[in-house]
Amino acid sequence: MPSQAIKPTSLGMTGIRNNDTWTDGLPICKLSGVGMSANQMYREDGTPCSEHEYEDRSIHFCLDHENGTYLYGVFDGHDGAKAAYFASQRMPAELSFEQLTGKTTEEEVKEVFRDAFLAVENAFLESIDPKIAERTQLLDKIPDGMSQFEAAQKYPETVNRLQALDQEIRGGTTAVVALIHGGMLYVGNVGDSRALLCKKDRSGVLKVKQLTADHTTSSHDEVQRLAALNLPPSKIQGAKLGNHELTRCIGSYFMKGGCKEFDILSSATAEPVIAEPHITSLPIDESCSFLLLMSDGLYKSYQDSTGSEQVNKEIAQMVVEQFVEQPTLTSVAQTVVDKVVRLHHDNYLTKQRNVTTRDDISLIIRNFNFPLRGALTPSSAFPGGLSPRPPLRHLPCPRPQDCPSSSTSSSGSDDMTLREESDVLSGLPDSCMLPGSRGHRLDFPEGISNSVDDHGLIHHTDTNTTSTESSELQNPSLTQFSLDEDGRIHPYVNFDQYYQAVEEARAAGIITESQLHLYK
Repeated sequence: MPSQAIKPTSLGMTGIRNNDTWTDGLPICKLSGVGMSANQMYREDGTPCSEHEYEDRSIHFCLDHENGTYLYGVFDGHDGAKAAYFASQRMPAELSFEQLTGKTTEEEVKEVFRDAFLAVENAFLESIDPKIAERTQLLDKIPDGMSQFEAAQKYPETVNRLQALDQEIRGGTTAVVALIHGGMLYVGNVGDSRALLCKKDRSGVLKVKQLTADHTTSSHDEVQRLAALNLPPSKIQGAKLGNHELTRCIGSYFMKGGCKEFDILSSATAEPVIAEPHITSLPIDESCSFLLLMSDGLYKSYQDSTGSEQVNKEIAQMVVEQFVEQPTLTSVAQTVVDKVVRLHHDNYLTKQRNVTTRDDISLIIRNFNFPLRGALTPSSAFPGGLSPRPPLRHLPCPRPQDCPSSSTSSSGSDDMTLREESDVLSGLPDSCMLPGSRGHRLDFPEGISNSVDDHGLIHHTDTNTTSTESSELQNPSLTQFSLDEDGRIHPYVNFDQYYQAVEEARAAGIITESQLHLYK
């Protein structure tokens, strides 16, 4: 499918740290933006510093623009960045080279998607096979029952080499991947990185729903799965498996083939930590506003800082607010990340909550049709190109004295500001029109209320199967408008001069008849 990329030979994994990678040839999706921040620990005086190397990786590619195929992913590495880097390079290869050709049904695409996760897992474990074999040979040189201290005294070179090999072998990563193909959205994940979809309900109210499952030892479903492998729930519930709580991931050999070396997993009848993804699919339509992919560093840092039990809703609300303020998707994503980072750091300084460290943060925003302040917006709810807004700037704005209740710019610009403001608000039912606007609609997210998802699960409960949270989002800009008794906005702009200017532009040939509908 990629028009510019060259298929990698064994994906270049022998030189895993090369600056140039095969994915550099894949076109970046222009309908997405990425924000990120490296992990931090705080010194006593509040000065932040990195605790370890940056271990997150992310992708946002247009695999086939003509057929509307896009790929996005966040990979949150642990015990090093090697596995996350590997997955970020290998996953596109498993979905880019005709694997999806001829796959027209939802089930066929889901099968390809599932196979991609398992192929990345197998390829990564194969890449460390030589190190696993060397480690096995070195362990055979140390007599059974010998303590680590005694082994270090008698076989220092062997022990040093074993420690180096352990560091290279133990790495793993979460993965949350979104595939857009054939007008459908497919989301798969292993681990605790999340995907949130914000879409309007039938009333035009913007709501957020989690599409992923959190695969951790705090998940009831995952604990029950492990119990079926002879691992007692009392021993597993909330426990750490090595340096993390993940029950599904890519890599982490010691939690899989090497699990017998850990007391907590030694009784397992099969590999307890797996790479089988949780997959969700749904059609993309005009109700879909935007998609968020994030590492746990984002929502856990926010939760640690605020104690909130509604992190999904509140993070999505932050994104909505930045759609109003920022000109690009990247600036929206980065501003949300920066706000969470500052909130976390401020909480350390004020000692409001016991926060001392935070993990790497990654956030991808994929916009479908949510209005953005910038000059380019998606042309439709379906994946595709960008279309410019109608060129209103050559038309004069009504005089300030004709707009008594509207705010005017201090810059003295004659630019038409009403359309710009209406484009960045979303959520009001279609019946709510601006009086006198001749069909121009102001969209507003409305109030927040709890609801129940399609599976009948109450919000914020830790089911961790579909792990859904559905909540209404609101836009603070709504508060600047007064409503009449029918819930409509009072007229506050006289459009007569605007429509007169449109008619004059049409008569002068500036606006063609085919363009006229853009201005009314």
